[in-house]
Amino acid sequence: MFSKYQKTIEKDILIKGIGLHSGLPVNMHLLPAEENTGIIFIKNGISIPAHIDFANSFEFSTSLYKDGQWVKTIEHLLAALFFLEIDNLYILLDNEEIPILDGSAGVFIEKIQNAGIKTLNEEKYIAVLTKEVIFKEDKKYIKGIPSADFKVVYQADYNNNIIGNKKAEYIHSQKEKFKEIFFARTYCFLEEIEFLRKKGLAKGGSLENAVVIHNDSVLNPEGFRIENEPVKHKVLDFIGDLYLLGYPILGEFFSFKGGHKLNASFLKKMILEEAFELKQISEIKENKPFIKAG
Repeated sequence: MFSKYQKTIEKDILIKGIGLHSGLPVNMHLLPAEENTGIIFIKNGISIPAHIDFANSFEFSTSLYKDGQWVKTIEHLLAALFFLEIDNLYILLDNEEIPILDGSAGVFIEKIQNAGIKTLNEEKYIAVLTKEVIFKEDKKYIKGIPSADFKVVYQADYNNNIIGNKKAEYIHSQKEKFKEIFFARTYCFLEEIEFLRKKGLAKGGSLENAVVIHNDSVLNPEGFRIENEPVKHKVLDFIGDLYLLGYPILGEFFSFKGGHKLNASFLKKMILEEAFELKQISEIKENKPFIKAG
């Protein structure tokens, strides 16, 4: 279960880096926000809520767009905020892309924990999944069912011995046990790099911020940072994308070959089908949702 009260950060945090796809330098300031603000990106004076309504591009990352302003590659930061249960935050940017850092959410988590997390006086709102939701596209699909916890299971399906059809999972009630999920780095295949560069993407990519796989080998000298790192990063991405609902959620989710576009389509269908109810913690009897997993 999630903590009872909403949270923000204790003090301002400055994070510098480059964008994975743009290759451009960026300064990002994280600023405390009061109760019921939500997660708000600010670029060139335009406030862009971290919400699926403003999600506009899903090409190898998730991006937001409003009033002529882009904020790109937001999923790793949002995953870190989900893990830390940060509900309210201003994110001020001087360029269009979130810094990639090491390619995971780990540095964001460490910097926020070092700065301190502040508990606010307002109860947290939780989206409680109330019925089954499935979104399919070709052989790929995502399924959500009601649950007394937040759980994600991702299954890959690659014609590759390193990744293959492995699974990875995250359970929020045991989040410290699954913390390594958020230190799993983004990855790509060597043969994709030329294609990405031709599309104007991955300009800032390197072995310092991504795992590169070729055939059945990892080109990074250190290899994988953690076991099953690519599939665990897919779980990280899913969590970050799902936080575009604007609230943490109680539900169990299974993704087969999902990516950013599928994640967004699933979330939109969940909203369209009114498959959840917003509850404050005190409204959920004995800190459990009113529907249990089937």
